Amino acid sequence: MVLIKNYRRSLVQCNLFILLFLYSFANGQDEKKTINEAKSFKTLEQKEKEELITLLRDAANLVTGIRVQEALEKIISAEAIVNDYAPLYNLKGAAYTKIRDFDQAESSFKKALELDPKGVMTKFNLNEMLFVKKQYELAENGFKGFITNHKDLPTTTSSLVKYKILICHLKQDNLQEAELILNKYDFLDDVPVFYYGNAAIEFHKNNKNEANSWLIAANKIYKPEVNQVYRDSLIEADWIENIE
Repeated sequence: MVLIKNYRRSLVQCNLFILLFLYSFANGQDEKKTINEAKSFKTLEQKEKEELITLLRDAANLVTGIRVQEALEKIISAEAIVNDYAPLYNLKGAAYTKIRDFDQAESSFKKALELDPKGVMTKFNLNEMLFVKKQYELAENGFKGFITNHKDLPTTTSSLVKYKILICHLKQDNLQEAELILNKYDFLDDVPVFYYGNAAIEFHKNNKNEANSWLIAANKIYKPEVNQVYRDSLIEADWIENIE
């Protein structure tokens, strides 16, 4: 899940963004030409499908490793093969999200949804764009609609979305609504909403020591990758700094 991945603010990312801009500027005409010549996924021969999957798999690994400019080069190569494959544009959106180019990311996710209107995680990704852009009222409404329209979501996903809604409430100074969400969770849950929700509320109240106590407790219970997913939302909310 793309939008369940980490968003980095390091100097390395700034350099990657500059490199990406220069790459796109220098190769813009060729890129447009190759995309226009790309085929429909249904018409691809087996060899072309294998090449496409290899490119996207390699690009996904590069995105995860925060080698985003290299990932985008492979994604552009993939676009030269096919221009109607939703996973390609979801991955492209993930890459742009990594370098915090949210407008490009949103455009890519919209393209993915156009190609696959039933794409559940694409819809999540588009709502996540509102969240990272700090458009909290819109993000709240979007996430609520997402939950309503997808009642069969895994608990891990639905709980994460509700946690993000809790943060949206806090960012709109609606503490009571945030507490109503938090009251549905406790310390025995398999998901860390109870701990991170309490931390968010304490950060909102400017009680940083209490908030950090909740984070320390969560780190002792849940796996690092799970903690990082929830921690990232606190980073996006400007309550904690990204130390990486």
